[in-house]
Amino acid sequence: MIKNALKGLSLFLAAFLLQKVALAAEVVELPTEELATESVYPVFDKPVSVKNRNVTTAGHFEVGGYYGNALTEPIFNVSKFGFAGYYHWSEEHAIGAFFETNMSGLSKYGEQLKDVPGPSGTRINLDFTRAPAPKSTIMADYNFKAFYGKMSLSKSMVFNLTTFGSAAAGMVQYQNKAYPGIALGLGQKYYVGKKFSIRWDLRMFMNNAPIPFLADQGATSLKPTDGAPSYSLFSERLTYTTNLGIGVAYMF
Repeated sequence: MIKNALKGLSLFLAAFLLQKVALAAEVVELPTEELATESVYPVFDKPVSVKNRNVTTAGHFEVGGYYGNALTEPIFNVSKFGFAGYYHWSEEHAIGAFFETNMSGLSKYGEQLKDVPGPSGTRINLDFTRAPAPKSTIMADYNFKAFYGKMSLSKSMVFNLTTFGSAAAGMVQYQNKAYPGIALGLGQKYYVGKKFSIRWDLRMFMNNAPIPFLADQGATSLKPTDGAPSYSLFSERLTYTTNLGIGVAYMF
C-alpha cells in the first residue's frame, strides 16, 4: 500500500508540474516582427521578372494574321482567313480593325444535303451553291486588356499572357449585299518574347443575313437543271454565328 501511495503522489506531482508548464506557455509573448503576416509571398529565383511587367504594349502598333472557323455555320464553308492591326494607347486599351475573307463552297453538312429523299420516293437536289453565301467581313475592333499575368513552366522561364475582351462593329458582305453587324468576344495572347505572340479569339457575330431556303419551295432549287434563283427571292433574318480565330501577331 505504501508503494501504491508513493506512485499516486508521484503521478500527482508530475501532472501538477506539467500544468504549470502549460500555463506558463500560454502567456509567452513574441516580438511583433517575428509573427507571421496575413500573406506571405513565394520566393522566386528571379524576383525582378516576377514583380515587373516584362511586355509593355502602350504606344505600340501590332499586326497579325489568323485562321478562323465558323463553329455554328451549318451550310457554307466554315473556314476563313484574316488579318488585323491594332494600336495600343495604354496597357489596358487597344483599338484597331480586322478583315477576313470566307472560303467558297459548302460545309460537310451542306454537301450532304445535295441529294435528299423527297415525296413518293423521288430525290430532291438542294443546291445551296445557288444561295447567296458570305464573302468577307470588315470591322473596327476595340480590345480591353483586363488581365496581364505570367506563367512559368520552370524556375528559369516565364511566359507572359494577356486576357482581353473585344467589341467590334462593321459590315458583313454576302454575294447579294452588305449587312451591318457587331461582334462580342473574349481572347488571349501568349507572348513568345516581347514582340511576337500567339493569339486566339472567340467571337459571336450578330448581323442580318439571307436565309438559304426559298420560302415557296423549301430549297434553293428543286431540280439541277433549274436556273439560279434571283437573290431578291431570299428573305432575311437576324443571324448569330460563333467564330474561333487562332493566329499570330507581331508588335513594333
